[in-house]
Amino acid sequence: MHTTASLFVVKPIMLTLMADDIINITKSSIPFESRLPFHVEYGKKFNQYIYPIAVHSYAAVVAHSFATVVADALYYTLIQHACGMFSIIGNVLENIGKNDTDQLDAKSDKIKDDNYYKTLHCLRRHLDVIEFAEHIESVYTKIFLINLNFNMIMGSLYGIQMLINLDKNVNDIVAPISMYFGQLIHLFLHFWQGQFLLDYSILPYESICRTNWYYTSQRCRKLLLLMMYRTIIPCKITAGKLMILSIDNFGMVVKTSLSYLVSFYTMMI
Repeated sequence: MHTTASLFVVKPIMLTLMADDIINITKSSIPFESRLPFHVEYGKKFNQYIYPIAVHSYAAVVAHSFATVVADALYYTLIQHACGMFSIIGNVLENIGKNDTDQLDAKSDKIKDDNYYKTLHCLRRHLDVIEFAEHIESVYTKIFLINLNFNMIMGSLYGIQMLINLDKNVNDIVAPISMYFGQLIHLFLHFWQGQFLLDYSILPYESICRTNWYYTSQRCRKLLLLMMYRTIIPCKITAGKLMILSIDNFGMVVKTSLSYLVSFYTMMI
């Protein structure tokens, strides 16, 4: 996001600084509108307040970039925290029964059954992490639905703008290219974190399969079996309850976006 914002801001600055060398015109002949990162409308007072308007425009680009980074960083942190908790639970489960290979007592005393209490603790923590992941999904599902549709449509429009200006001045395609790839990478990171949650949420199931469950008591095995039933259904992040955020679905979204791009471009030509 910072790279995209930087390219978006640098374009008008470079156009102003390198005007004499590249396009063989004086800097004073460049309209003030082209020195701003995006088009603005201020009427007849535009030239009178050009410098405050320029400061506001550049600050808006930087503020938008930082706001997006902060919002996404919170989402990434929540996902990584949930994945870390699944990993911790899986590590504890995998080591259950490994120190009891010499003594097997399927009907041991409940008070002395350390494996049972470890498994019970993991079961409770596992339910807490599942609830935490469900809260993440409920918070972001509607946002991702809007963001997904917006990215596909706007990405296609930026692609059309890039193709239209491809044979023209190179300066006219810097902003569309930066915005197109910026949105693509932004969307990929959302799906990538969703894939993390899918992979790590089934980690306790794999850990139970690797544990020495046959050296534990019957009550402990029942808890392990109960956790295995629940971990068969992975935790997921969806876009409006319609699409699961995963790497496979990201490829489908990119194909759909490219098909929109081709359709819009053929309609325009």
